[in-house]
Amino acid sequence: MVSELICTAILKFIRGGSVTLTTTFNESESRETTYQDAAKPSNIYCYLLGRYQLAHIDAAMRWLELSGYIRKSQWGITGLSWYVLTDKGREAADRGKVSDEDKRLLYQEEDPYAVFVAYQFNRDDTDLVTYIHQEILLPQGFTMLDGRVDGLEEFRASILEKIRRARFFLCLLTKCVKLASGTFASSVWLYQETGVAVAYGKKPLLLVEEGLDSDYVGELQSIYEYIMFTRSNYPQRFKAISRRFLADLDANLIPRPDKPIIAI
Repeated sequence: MVSELICTAILKFIRGGSVTLTTTFNESESRETTYQDAAKPSNIYCYLLGRYQLAHIDAAMRWLELSGYIRKSQWGITGLSWYVLTDKGREAADRGKVSDEDKRLLYQEEDPYAVFVAYQFNRDDTDLVTYIHQEILLPQGFTMLDGRVDGLEEFRASILEKIRRARFFLCLLTKCVKLASGTFASSVWLYQETGVAVAYGKKPLLLVEEGLDSDYVGELQSIYEYIMFTRSNYPQRFKAISRRFLADLDANLIPRPDKPIIAI
């Protein structure tokens, strides 16, 4: 996947730069030509190599050229070469991001800012789900998807596509059925949805309510990252959710989502 973060770093570096060529006609006459919003390939790579891998820079440069953000110019057949921003590239450099249309091309396989939340559709969990959506995900610019659809066939197709498209999978494991031991089991649907997420290569983050039987969640907790919570401490515990997702974006060179503008 081409990194949008590297693409915008390249555009910002070229913006405001210049390349000057000197043409010599004879011993006493020469002329300088300056190209604005331009940079030599060597300068671009030297600037970025301290932070990014060479292969990732190469991929970003090629994508920017093919997408019309930069164009390559060259003096003569084998002479000096440099890159110049197009109008599209200048606009993207000033905005600090590529166009929305091109962003969709960058992230064809998954939405990097979508979170699928698996949970029980019952009144007891409404406050938890609302808090996750309104206080954790939305303020950071993440969108929330869930399995709420009409009809069994629509459910099977839609839920698979939603899980596949979302970069993140969050499973809210809460008490559902009381066992003879006095502990609880959660909904079987949640375990199945977690299995689907794993099959798609996601790394589930489990929110585990205290009191669930270890036979039902112990194996999941030994494999996947999880957060334990109670009905009284969940606001504090759930703060780790967005930190985990933002850290993943940073590690994979994906720009953080735009936070919504909240009117005062």
